[in-house]
Amino acid sequence: MRLFPCRHTPFALIPPSDGKHDPTRPYGCDLASCTISDTENERSFSFGVVIVVIEAGVAPPLPAVAKGIDARRTHILDAFEVCIQRTGFHRTTMQDVAREAGMSAGNLYRYFPSKEALVSGLIERDRERFSADFMNVARSSDVMGSFVALGRKHFLETPRERCVQFMEIWAEASRNPQVAEMCAAVDKEVNDFMVAILEAAKVSGQIPASVDSAAVITVLSAMGDGMFTRRALEPDFDVEDGFRLLVNVMDALMSGKIPLDRPLPVIPDSPGSPPVSEEKPYVRG
Repeated sequence: MRLFPCRHTPFALIPPSDGKHDPTRPYGCDLASCTISDTENERSFSFGVVIVVIEAGVAPPLPAVAKGIDARRTHILDAFEVCIQRTGFHRTTMQDVAREAGMSAGNLYRYFPSKEALVSGLIERDRERFSADFMNVARSSDVMGSFVALGRKHFLETPRERCVQFMEIWAEASRNPQVAEMCAAVDKEVNDFMVAILEAAKVSGQIPASVDSAAVITVLSAMGDGMFTRRALEPDFDVEDGFRLLVNVMDALMSGKIPLDRPLPVIPDSPGSPPVSEEKPYVRG
């Protein structure tokens, strides 16, 4: 059995405490000793605080990680998204959201006391969606194919308006520490999701053991953010071709064809250029 540390994100792979498969019993994540495991016969996937054991060849239903947001809260969050996409996050007021939701501002505050609380609601809703998607990838025998299908869903099938919404929230994060903290937390969770999946894929032999999972996900995350940014800023952006390029890079990264451990190249001096720093040879001046 190969073990990896659990980073205590909503997704981790950990062994059942007694090693036995009981699909009716959830296993809690022990923060002191939680680990990621992968064996030939069984895998355990943590989903929030609920663990489901996935045996070879068995595809159990997704665990219930939350009861979900009630219809009223969902309606308000939908209205908030419409307002962000129409007028931007910064200019959207609680009164705008209440009007779009067809309720009084006082009633809105009963559900969400601030715009930051609304952002938190959106993030939690997206986390539930992401969790289901990543569970499907994790239990797949074709990690690369599952990542491509997941990327197609989020990069090609996601409406451009959603990309604009993400850009608005990211812009707000640049000036609002509370929003920045929420965005950073969900980014870390998503990245940890994907790193854990790649580590399990290495154990099962789907990708080379030499692949640096964290480095691969860092590159792919940056490219994914760039795809969303391009779609938001350029209505005519060729997302199909952009996704094709992203998949080609992903394939090369996961197969180990692109070495990610090489240092930056030394920049030679040229006439009229600042001297190269001795401590940082890739930086001039």
